[in-house]
Amino acid sequence: MTFAEPDTTPAASLAAAPSGGSSAQPPPGAVVVGVDADLQAMADAAGPGATLWLEAGVHREQAVTPLDNQRFTGAEGAVMNGARLLDGFVRDGENYVVGGQTQEGERRAAEEGLDAFPRAAYPDAVFVDDKPLQPVDSLAELAPGRFFFDYAADRIYVRDDPAGHAVEAAVSPYAFAGGATGVTIEGLTVEKYAAPVQYGAIGHNTPPVGWTIQDNEVRLNYGVGILAGTDTKLLGNHVHDNGEMGLGGSGDNILVEGNELAANGFFSGIDPFWEGGGAKFAVTRGLVVRDNLSHDNNGYGLWTDIDNIDTLYEGNRLQGNSGGGINHEISYDAVIRDNSFAGNGAAVPEWLWGSAIQIQNSQQVEIYGNTVDMTGGGNGIGLIQQDRGDGAHGPYVTAGNAVHDNLLIAPAADAGAFGAVADSDEAALLAAGNSFDHNEYRVTSAADDHWVWGEYYDWESYRAASGQDANSTLVLL
Repeated sequence: MTFAEPDTTPAASLAAAPSGGSSAQPPPGAVVVGVDADLQAMADAAGPGATLWLEAGVHREQAVTPLDNQRFTGAEGAVMNGARLLDGFVRDGENYVVGGQTQEGERRAAEEGLDAFPRAAYPDAVFVDDKPLQPVDSLAELAPGRFFFDYAADRIYVRDDPAGHAVEAAVSPYAFAGGATGVTIEGLTVEKYAAPVQYGAIGHNTPPVGWTIQDNEVRLNYGVGILAGTDTKLLGNHVHDNGEMGLGGSGDNILVEGNELAANGFFSGIDPFWEGGGAKFAVTRGLVVRDNLSHDNNGYGLWTDIDNIDTLYEGNRLQGNSGGGINHEISYDAVIRDNSFAGNGAAVPEWLWGSAIQIQNSQQVEIYGNTVDMTGGGNGIGLIQQDRGDGAHGPYVTAGNAVHDNLLIAPAADAGAFGAVADSDEAALLAAGNSFDHNEYRVTSAADDHWVWGEYYDWESYRAASGQDANSTLVLL
């Protein structure tokens, strides 16, 4: 096949353009929702199948459980904001304090927090001029860029002078809760909700069924931006800067197409290798992830973990994700084709971790037509086997995976590897019908140990020892 040259287009210009979900005027028959209206009351009064049009402006602390087949559409500039504006700060020594803060969101998975975040899993975030502050555990730890929530006294303390700044505290746990079917949400900005870990600002703790969520900007929510369920479509959304993760979900026939996922997984303090990054789906059948841009997330760009089967990843662009590009973990049959990767996995380059395409205890995956550029970090295509037990569709083993017709570029002599490794039953892995062939490798020297088949080899030794890549080509940079 003919290999395309690496895509060097800057990430910002690769974002999917919105298809016009916002509307200048309310659609015919729509219920007009003002910024001070009670959205839940209006949705209940409108009944199933109604269209609700949110006027431009900030709809603050609104949370709604839709009825079947309702449509929520926004005027340009319509913002659903789950935070309370904080005013009335008073000076307290070198700090500033405001009282009356009785909110206390649900705390989940606190044991999965990073050491530097002692209050990971506390969704009660504080923002100054749209930037999240880092919570601390005591007043003594307070410093610029941090806040202390004294829950016993219902007070929030900051070190930075709040005068002249917009200070907000996340209060509402969700904008839209799942439960109804056939709901459409479009053209809205959804921000600053105190969504608990693993819960969505859209979807909350019940993966929506048959929803269409399109052309929204979803940002700065504590947990997950959007949660998807069976027959749900996520189309053309810009999902960025959410605390734990951009997208999540489970169910059958989910479509994720044309979205931009950026800079998710940082401010919650949850370990992104437990759950985080651009997107993570579990227990899906027929998941399609197509033509998305996932970049600069903390963790994996796209991740299927636990009993996913019949998955398709195609046409996606993954760039600068710290943990790697696409990870298909303890899952089954999938196709990963025609995606492009650059600079993923720089945070975890050891062994074959941090691969642009990582197949981890998964079987029957076909990987072809992908362009992987390891400039700036990470590994290429890695098959990894560990002792992970059995799942819904058979054992969690790395078997029957076919890697062919891909372009892999490793421009540094001491970085970037491809192949198969195991820390459990290596002999079984190497005899399990995994194959590499018809790939093109671009490296600086054939003598460098870029190829792994249980152990690391140079080009000729690898092919002789493994029998892999017999029809592949090597190009020296």
